[in-house]
Amino acid sequence: MRHIHSFHKLLLPLAISAALVACGGGSKKSSSAAPTTSIGGQSSKGIVIGGIVNAYPITSTGTVNKSTSLANPATTADDGSYSLSLNSNYVPGTAIYVEITATNGTLMRCDLAKCGDKDFGDTYTLASSFAMSATLPSATGSSVAVNITPITDIASKLTLQKVASGANPSAAAAGSNAQVASRLGLTGSLIDQAIIDITNADSVNSASQAALEYNLKSAAAVAAALKGNTTLSLEDAMSNFVNQFSSGGIADKEDSNSDAVTLEELLEEALALLDKVKAVPGVEDSNAVSSSGTSLTAAEADAQNNGSSTASQGDVPDDVGSEGLLASKAFVKQLRNLASAGVVSVNQKAFAEQIDLAGTSVSADSDIVAEALGLGLNAIATAYQQYQDAPDESKPSSIDVNGITVATFKSGGTLGLSIEQSVTLFETNVTIDLNADDGTTIVESSSDSSSGNENTFTDTGSATAALNVSGSAASSDVSITITDGSFTGTLSYDEQSTETQETTSYSETWNAEVTVASIDARLSITLAQLTADNNVSFTGSMALKLGELLATEDGSYSVGFSSETFTEQEQYTETLGFDGFEISLAGEFSDTAGNAVSASLAASIDNFNASCGEESAYTELNGYSYSYDCQLDETASNYAIGSLTMIFELDLTGVEDDVNIEFNANRSGIETGVGTLNLRYGGKQLNLIYQGANTATLSNHNGVTMTLTETETDGEVILSGDIKQDETSFATISDSSGAVLVRYSDGSFETVM
Repeated sequence: MRHIHSFHKLLLPLAISAALVACGGGSKKSSSAAPTTSIGGQSSKGIVIGGIVNAYPITSTGTVNKSTSLANPATTADDGSYSLSLNSNYVPGTAIYVEITATNGTLMRCDLAKCGDKDFGDTYTLASSFAMSATLPSATGSSVAVNITPITDIASKLTLQKVASGANPSAAAAGSNAQVASRLGLTGSLIDQAIIDITNADSVNSASQAALEYNLKSAAAVAAALKGNTTLSLEDAMSNFVNQFSSGGIADKEDSNSDAVTLEELLEEALALLDKVKAVPGVEDSNAVSSSGTSLTAAEADAQNNGSSTASQGDVPDDVGSEGLLASKAFVKQLRNLASAGVVSVNQKAFAEQIDLAGTSVSADSDIVAEALGLGLNAIATAYQQYQDAPDESKPSSIDVNGITVATFKSGGTLGLSIEQSVTLFETNVTIDLNADDGTTIVESSSDSSSGNENTFTDTGSATAALNVSGSAASSDVSITITDGSFTGTLSYDEQSTETQETTSYSETWNAEVTVASIDARLSITLAQLTADNNVSFTGSMALKLGELLATEDGSYSVGFSSETFTEQEQYTETLGFDGFEISLAGEFSDTAGNAVSASLAASIDNFNASCGEESAYTELNGYSYSYDCQLDETASNYAIGSLTMIFELDLTGVEDDVNIEFNANRSGIETGVGTLNLRYGGKQLNLIYQGANTATLSNHNGVTMTLTETETDGEVILSGDIKQDETSFATISDSSGAVLVRYSDGSFETVM
């Protein structure tokens, strides 16, 4: 670990400065235009085909008035889409309860690993009791989007509860939609999140990260409920989850096993579904797939290591539902409040500086200690193989691997391995103390054949690794302790070589292929500073996963000799490709003075391909020549996709609730990338998107968007932009006066800073 990031000092100012100079994407919100004539959307749990969609008013007592229809019923199409036209029963400005129900022949496309006896992507008949809803705060304009999922069904139930307690239906609907979106970590408006068929390659390949995550979480909620109680039908599992959330909420994690779904379990199921999505024929290694994976991985690790076991329904933003000019001014106020809150308290600042100092003082030794730990783990793995290769009558009690002694012993039929030794690396003494129980199995075979002066050798093998490990590596200044660790995975190889011996020459050709699949490592670790005035430590978990790796090597070697001349030549080509490499880290940084900050990080690489080649030759006439070349195999349309997500929370003066900050960075081309920064607090959102070049966008929970663009004219950089809601502009932005000035549509103005 080269450097422990000073989260408070570095990322918060990034968030605030980005908010003050950038702007965001949009979502559909109502304006003061003419009454809506149509409601369109899709229904998915997964895609519902042939479902009946109706629209009803909500009474002042929190019930749905199904005796009054606000539109003629519609039937969902094969992609789950529908369209309703509101009639004269609709009172402009009031809330609308949109519901889909099953009828004879209504089908659902399975978006879970199993739906009864149906597989992922199959369709099956929905039970007649199936029903799902979404609530629109109000309908204005020519059309609005209302998509219906289990998640919007939760918000509808919360809406009815609020209305029954005396809330206005429109305000209740707006608040509930924002509340559920915030609690489940969803970006943007809840009811117009794009619906995608996660079983369909074309649908997945065209999806954004936000849309893919939303649909994965929607399906995963039901999958987690089914996992908690396998006797339930899919419809009952969905109903149980909706009722759990609407009656008490969802906890990040749980202290003891129960049927209740936690956020950790939901995210775990979402990651499992993402693996199913990746296996769909035609699904590409896209930015959305990669970034969704790292975002979900970081969130799952954060819930597991840093989450609360107390259930929560989330918070309702204090300005939720505001529209037009009012919403635009509230948006600027939101930015200003965050900027003023950016003054970190004295204690937090001191801890941030301590983390920074600790990163500097710990980094050198932590790298050395981590390398020593890696050498120890490698020695254990190598010793295991040598132990298995040894004859049964002479199994060694200790094995030396590059100067590290591994003791071996049998206990209950399981091979145990241990290391207790000090090693010196880069003039630093490190003590390694490791214990492992290895259940790895290895199967190998070899054969050879001869024909004339040609011999052919074939070696094949496979291994299934299962290693449990604990222990530590420590210098005088830093220690890394594995309190619990496990490694699993599979490996296979196939190698063939042919030797040809002539009177005056010898040649050999070979080809080899190694496949590594499903590597999974999970470690509970502590990294501790030992000798500082105020020691800093990290305690948490580390996980590593590799979906598939394929390595090949093809080569040849030849020599020719006589009494007068000698020639020698060798060449080989290696290729390496892998998909699904993921690493995550989550836990708490703390110091002995009592300060602490929790954080999680995840990174992934997909579609990585590289090739290397070497050639060497010697002749008496030309002497020795050598060349080596290694490069990534990438084109403008086919390149390695990498993504990074970091999540942490800050307690800021002036902001009542903790601010949850999620930073995402994704590679979108050989030399381009996309960055997003999402802030959530008190039910509010602030979402920054930067796609490179000179433009960025910033949006909030009310669908207000700010767009800023930098242009250069005659050597002078000019900033311009606007603030919109539902594509209607309510303010313009410029810095022509020397300050960033926001001028509203009513003629008023203010400076952003």
